[in-house]
Amino acid sequence: MIDKPYEVCNQSRRAALRAASLALCTTMLPLGGLARANNGAPRYRRYNASGPHGARMLKSYAKAVRAMLALPPEDPRNWYRQAIIHTLDCPHGNWWFLPWHRAYLGWFEQICRELSGDPQFALPYWDWTVEQKVPDGMFDDVLDPNHSAYTATAGDFQRALTGVIAGAGYWSLSGGSFNSRSQLSQLLTRRIRFEPDLMFDMVADPRGRMFFDQPGARGIRREQPGFSLATADACSPATIQAALAAPDFPTFGSPKTSNHSTPAGFGILEARPHNSIHRCVGSRDCNFVETRGFMADMLSPVDPIFFLHHGNIDRLWEVWTRRQMRQGLPYLPAGVELRTDLPDAQKSAAERATDYYRWARQTFLFFVDKDGKPVTKTRTDDYAWMSSFDYGYEQGSGDDSVPSAVPVPRRKAVRGQVVEGSVLRRRVDKGRPAIAKVSLPSTMVDAVKTSGQVLVANVTLNFPEMAHDAYMVILGGPDDLSHVDASSPHYLATIMMFGHRSAHGALTYTLPLSEKLRQASAAQSLPADGTIQLRIVPMCGPDCHEHGHDHHHHDTAHGEAVELVAVNVQAY
Repeated sequence: MIDKPYEVCNQSRRAALRAASLALCTTMLPLGGLARANNGAPRYRRYNASGPHGARMLKSYAKAVRAMLALPPEDPRNWYRQAIIHTLDCPHGNWWFLPWHRAYLGWFEQICRELSGDPQFALPYWDWTVEQKVPDGMFDDVLDPNHSAYTATAGDFQRALTGVIAGAGYWSLSGGSFNSRSQLSQLLTRRIRFEPDLMFDMVADPRGRMFFDQPGARGIRREQPGFSLATADACSPATIQAALAAPDFPTFGSPKTSNHSTPAGFGILEARPHNSIHRCVGSRDCNFVETRGFMADMLSPVDPIFFLHHGNIDRLWEVWTRRQMRQGLPYLPAGVELRTDLPDAQKSAAERATDYYRWARQTFLFFVDKDGKPVTKTRTDDYAWMSSFDYGYEQGSGDDSVPSAVPVPRRKAVRGQVVEGSVLRRRVDKGRPAIAKVSLPSTMVDAVKTSGQVLVANVTLNFPEMAHDAYMVILGGPDDLSHVDASSPHYLATIMMFGHRSAHGALTYTLPLSEKLRQASAAQSLPADGTIQLRIVPMCGPDCHEHGHDHHHHDTAHGEAVELVAVNVQAY
């Protein structure tokens, strides 16, 4: 396996072509990767958690977790202080989702390496496409958040952390004046004005608090560790292949926004496996009993499985990057080729106008290093490649999508045809679905059948208030949807929310469509004229109350309904 994008350049070269090949590869290297281009393999290897090397790493991981739980809360490396970083600052639904989590895992990994006493420690990853259940080792010792070493109740958590958080300096005015590029500014953007706001979110919010008392710290139990059908579909090989077919970075890593605190929508990787795994491990979506578990909300890193889950997300980013490079396609936001190391004031107008410049300058301000000190690498472009932390991955699912050919000269991504749909009914009610139709040209339908053309449905929903319910998207199907679930041939996908802050305003979810259309074609249920119908219904259907769901956001008596704003189908 090739562990770094720049290692594409380390393929065997004939002596006669050495200079030409090196020149080609150098044009494709991200700045910052050049220093290690010829230095061999990465220093640290992240292994599959369920393999023999992964099992050894889990033992070191448990030592680190125990040590972090034992640290006083005044220490920024304390287990709960590390989890709160995610609550304070984590981006979702935008193109900073991937680099922020790479930074979070990288600094956390260094802390674990230090506190475990294992100088070769690297976070293992959970390949949920292959292993569609919680790895058995994650129920051992302190790797299960229901262990007695954890804080058992929200009251105990609040008593231990309130004063510490208030004195952490997050809400301080640097130099006595407001700075728009400060921790305080980023917290205010998220409406976390002071410590009581944060503590209210974590332990008292009536829409659903983030802290889960034992024995409800994890939704899935060892006796029933497997996925629901909807979660299995979200992690399936077909879903991952569709995600990896994304033509450019915002399509793969979620859309552009103005700052990393503002969501705009979810690419396939974030919309499907990321959100679904969080919900599955942390709620009734997979245990079918009750909603509980840290993984369902923004304190999710309290559950040690969080870091294995995001390790696989980061691994797939690396797979996609190599795939793009092998095809000569862009792997970072547009304009990276104009990047210079000049101070911002001296950069050209052309460089400052690029997407890459906007993306790369966003600052991440809450991470600490292995000694608990604030990190000095605070910009997005510090985390654009894995050489930032000198690690690579053991091979896993999705690697077979990377072409084996040598790199080709850089070319622009070609965006495929987009077919706009018509929204026939906007409101998403528990009794009547929102409805849209899209008329696909015969050439597009034929390409799906014969050449493996990748199609996606971009579904835009408007949420008038914070929503954390799930919605099912149905492709065709009967008029009566009461018996349609994830086992139905008409099931397209589930739109999952992650955290009760997660959804407000208009958000676009990108959902794989090709495989479902191929199945419909094989079953002769695809209309001859290429017109497809998409319907959106609450996931729990008409019996939400009977199963104990909070369906406040479906019930128009309590406020405005969620609405379907737009649908289109796009070819990659």
